Amino acid sequence: MSTTNYSSTPNDSRYIPLTQQPYLCVPACIQIVMYKHNIPLVPQEEIGYHLGLTVPPDAAKSFFKVRVADQPPVNSGYGTQIQTLEYEPNQAFNKLKVPLTFTTRFSSSIQIVNDMMDELRKVEEKNGDALLCFNPGVLYFGEYRPFTGHVVVFDKVIDDSHVRFVDPDAKQPKWRTIESSVLFDAIKAHGDENSGGIWYLSTKD
Repeated sequence: MSTTNYSSTPNDSRYIPLTQQPYLCVPACIQIVMYKHNIPLVPQEEIGYHLGLTVPPDAAKSFFKVRVADQPPVNSGYGTQIQTLEYEPNQAFNKLKVPLTFTTRFSSSIQIVNDMMDELRKVEEKNGDALLCFNPGVLYFGEYRPFTGHVVVFDKVIDDSHVRFVDPDAKQPKWRTIESSVLFDAIKAHGDENSGGIWYLSTKD
């Protein structure tokens, strides 16, 4: 894996980073896209609640209103449950009056690294918005870690072998440049059952 260290923040990023609350990488990424499009922000907790946010008992004190469970409710771990029909993002956006539409390309349809890179180039060329959902153990530590998942905002294709994304995790740099093959492996490892893949967000006309 390769991570670029910047002496200053990138001057060609398409996004202003925001930092997530615990277990709220998905809502934080949605907020980052909303901010880019001048859509009035909705609190992370509110977005998360409509996406099925569930946390362990020891984390409940950090939230105003949250579901609590002794065990993760889905294989991707604690956090949101967008793979559950009840918490599908388009339903949440409608309830919250957020003018975005959510579609996905799951990992099983991304056959090779070049497929992923071609999709991301298309997103960047039209200044579109895409989130990347993967197994963070594979990406950051080189090993599969069950009951974990992470989501970031795709920013730019740097070259044929590197992708830059915006990471809302408070313990990670806000911009990270990663080898495309490692990102591909992390997406594939997360699988369709955990919504691993590319998530597209588009604004409603």
